[in-house]
Amino acid sequence: MYGSTSKKVEELHTQGERYLRFGEFNMAEEVILNAIALDDSYAPLWNLRGLVYQDNGDSEKAFEFFNEATVRAPKWIEPLENRGLLEFSKKQYEVAIETFKMYMKLGGNEIEVLLTLVEAAFKVEDCNTVLSITKKIIDTDEFPHFREIWEMRGMCQAKQEQFNAAFTSLNVAIDMDPKAKGALNAVGDLCYETENYERAVEFYAQSLSVDGYQAFILFRHGTSLWLLNQWSEAIPFLELYTRLVPKDHKGWNNLGVVLREKGEIKRSTECYQKALQIDPEQEIIKSNLGTSKNKQVIV
Repeated sequence: MYGSTSKKVEELHTQGERYLRFGEFNMAEEVILNAIALDDSYAPLWNLRGLVYQDNGDSEKAFEFFNEATVRAPKWIEPLENRGLLEFSKKQYEVAIETFKMYMKLGGNEIEVLLTLVEAAFKVEDCNTVLSITKKIIDTDEFPHFREIWEMRGMCQAKQEQFNAAFTSLNVAIDMDPKAKGALNAVGDLCYETENYERAVEFYAQSLSVDGYQAFILFRHGTSLWLLNQWSEAIPFLELYTRLVPKDHKGWNNLGVVLREKGEIKRSTECYQKALQIDPEQEIIKSNLGTSKNKQVIV
């Protein structure tokens, strides 16, 4: 894996690990340098040195020493694991993905590392990697039941228009955690985009019961209620949306529509006017404003 060395170097390596555990970074560095002077080809010394600098907050040096360990032991997975996790922590997601794939090619299969790979791939919308690695995890005999696996898998399936599979994966996530906002919203979005507003309302309502200040979900929930002719029920959600996102003309327009349908013509007119102040070129809002003004005259 990483070759052998003298007993003295192994003892110094063990001593360095002990210093690291107790946060004695300077002592750990001194011991490691003494060991490197005896055998600089021994990869665990460079990997340990990387961990010392990582824990001491020097990421640049840590990367350097993890790479040194990999050069000296190209088939040893531990430095790759450490480097990939550090890259992920520094939000270098695309680089981390490549490092973790090298780790896997050498036989690495720790669940926590694979989960981090999935998360990195999800953050950069690399859905092919998300789907292939989540399948590998799910197919593992010792598969732990992580809701996040199913949630990220379902969202990527939806992006790739694998809608039936997405519903299945996301519902597994919801079964594991009924308060999983990400999964609830993703299923709600699938329903909304296929114009199944009744089901969309169910999932959005469950998500908003967990967190009632999700602006985008408030907009879609209120709009779904409107499209189901539940105007009174839609009003508070769209009102809150316009408070949270006051510069979105769509929010004011939709609130204006439900108020008009409920018979609150004056407030409806005010909403359309606010929408047109934000975007004066919206013809449909101009038309809605004209309709409200006509009703106001009639009344």
